[in-house]
Amino acid sequence: MSTRTSSDQRIRPRTDGHCTRVDAVLAALRRHQTTTVSLLAQETGYSRPTVTATLDELCANSLAEEASLSDQGVGRPATSWRIRPDAGIIIGVDLLATSMLLVVVNLRGEVLLAHQYTLDTDNADRRLSQLSSFIHEAAQAQQDSGRLLAVGVSATGVVDPDGSIVASDFVPVWSGFPLAERLAQALGVQVIVENDINMAAFGEYTLRYQEHRVEADSCLFLVQFTRGPRTGLILDGQVHRGRRWKAGEISELIDLRTGDEPDEEWMSRTALAIATVSAVLDPDIVVLSASNAHMRDAILQVIQRLDDLQDKNGSRIRLELAELEGAGSVIGAIHTALAAAGTVLTGVLSPTPVHLTGTASITAASMKGSHSVMNLFQSSSKPETLRAGIVGVGARSRFALACERPENNAHITAVCDPHPLVRERVRERLRRDPDSLSVTSSVEELVKTGIDIAFVTSPDDTHASVTCDLLEAGIPVYLEKPLAIDLEGATRILQTAYRTGTGLYVGHNMRHMNVVRSMRDIIRSGRIGEVKAIWCRHFVGHGGDYYFKDWHAERSHVGGLLLQKAAHDIDVMHWLADSHTNEVVAMGGLTLYDQVASRADNSDELMSDWFATSHWPPLAQERLNPTIDVEDLSMMLMRMESGVYASYQQCHYTPDYWRNYTVIGTEGRIENFGDGEGGLIRLWASRSDYSPDGDTSFPILGDAGGHSDADVLTVTEFIRFVRDGAPTDTSPLGAWYAVAAGIQATDSLRHGSRPEQIPPLPDDLINYFNNNQRKQS
Repeated sequence: MSTRTSSDQRIRPRTDGHCTRVDAVLAALRRHQTTTVSLLAQETGYSRPTVTATLDELCANSLAEEASLSDQGVGRPATSWRIRPDAGIIIGVDLLATSMLLVVVNLRGEVLLAHQYTLDTDNADRRLSQLSSFIHEAAQAQQDSGRLLAVGVSATGVVDPDGSIVASDFVPVWSGFPLAERLAQALGVQVIVENDINMAAFGEYTLRYQEHRVEADSCLFLVQFTRGPRTGLILDGQVHRGRRWKAGEISELIDLRTGDEPDEEWMSRTALAIATVSAVLDPDIVVLSASNAHMRDAILQVIQRLDDLQDKNGSRIRLELAELEGAGSVIGAIHTALAAAGTVLTGVLSPTPVHLTGTASITAASMKGSHSVMNLFQSSSKPETLRAGIVGVGARSRFALACERPENNAHITAVCDPHPLVRERVRERLRRDPDSLSVTSSVEELVKTGIDIAFVTSPDDTHASVTCDLLEAGIPVYLEKPLAIDLEGATRILQTAYRTGTGLYVGHNMRHMNVVRSMRDIIRSGRIGEVKAIWCRHFVGHGGDYYFKDWHAERSHVGGLLLQKAAHDIDVMHWLADSHTNEVVAMGGLTLYDQVASRADNSDELMSDWFATSHWPPLAQERLNPTIDVEDLSMMLMRMESGVYASYQQCHYTPDYWRNYTVIGTEGRIENFGDGEGGLIRLWASRSDYSPDGDTSFPILGDAGGHSDADVLTVTEFIRFVRDGAPTDTSPLGAWYAVAAGIQATDSLRHGSRPEQIPPLPDDLINYFNNNQRKQS
């Protein structure tokens, strides 16, 4: 295992009591967000003066700092301490033939990023350049957490103690390559390189050690099954490589390739081979790892045979399934790098292991794309069918069924919804037997089902937290609009997508409605000249049923209907103008529905259960939501960055339901009448008095199903974006500008119609989303 630095100097760790104290106090700090000297003294067993002196040293080395504690009551508050948020980061990498899994953690062991990248295979120097660039980019993205301290690399092949790849059958260009030395020179930090199966064994060992299931000097024997068995060995808590660094390569001697279907003979021979090696090693624990669900069933039977072979009267070796699976190698690399950094920071030869938090995102990232050790033995290809999950089985969830169309080739395998009627909603909304898919109540459980993509159709106030959790887990997200209900949440979604590199798609499906696309084409043709003004009138005739009988009527869930309902139209106006709003002013109020006395809790129903056009006039509505504090009449004015002026009006109790756009240019204007098939767009391009028919009209074709036709197009666009990186007409950046305008307008109308500015976004976010979610070098 290499310990090279950029200057090729070996680390000479100290083992005196001073270093041990530093390590102990640092480890105790990690267990708390903030803590006191008294608690640190109690946990470490050192005196208060010793702990205080050690903290002062950690502060001097920019590792710890004083932090504020909430008021504990009467008297002077105790001084509290914490690890500095910018104390530094560690990067772990798992390298396979054509891909790499990269994970960033901070010094507390919190996972900040887990992402896959594609690598070339035909040139060692180019692979090195790609590897160092990806690491540098990830470190730069996390620079608020401090400088890069160390890098751990898991690689296929035989790796010597200096981190050179002696031989690599699967990546021949790596053979003889001094990877640790070259990468350390490129990054200027300490780099540790180890064989991937050894890293996986170390990951499994460290997990169990932290949970007190093995001792520091325990022996763990890992058997990982791909085409055949690959083994790793931890002796006395350390990786055992052997004299020629090939310890565990039993597959070279024993033909235990699995074939298409592991049969009874294979399972018996495999059990006997593992039992024979275990009899020589006498390990504390044998861990068996399956490369896929197919192998897992066979391995369970191998474990049963191994148990039968053990001495019934003597001490028995523990037999367990691997718990980290595809994430084991990169987690081993992280722990290796954390240990190396800990040695440098504290001087202790074997620093206290760091407990990782957020490893679910690593496990999820390891399951995405083509990053699988199985691809070392067979050609890599994208999965034929994407596994889709849905968060929120409500009124809008049905559009996700479009992913199962033949051209999209995805299959809904899981849903997430804590509502007690979720199973009934799966049956009714998704037309699916709830027993045919995984029904979960949390995003964490959903991630563990192994989905490839997710559709988020949960209530608006959950969008930010749900989407960020999925993005952190490496799962591309189709997020139903609006992006979020406040600027902090909306911005956090963009930042998370940028930092993780996970695909984000926001369902502004009106960009795929024919009425909008036709108007945009007319504008681009130059027939109305330069756009100067856009007006939108939205007649929300179904508003009483759509928005005032459930959570949509409450500010806490939607912010306001000017945001929830107008986000589509604001995005359309921005798209037609090729610009975005930077200043708004608005007015509006709750003018009608607060007068309706009939109220009811409809939380066990969906809009489709109560909707009827016979609910008229609006004051005759029944069973409205108990709480109504959103406006039913709103208007806003917008000034765009390009100088285009726009207005938007929304009323939720009109008798008719449609939206009308008027776009005025320097040489004419266009206006739509109807917004679906059967409607038309009229163009006025000559001077006249009243002219109802205009100079030209354009029929609106398609969109017979309104939203549903556009839904299919957006879902298809999302799938192509995920699979092939295809460009999209929708834009997360555009979604942010739309909700920002709606949020600020809502704030304006609730505070005396004062003008509100739209805050700017960082250039790196703007460039990233304008570049189809690709970071520019």
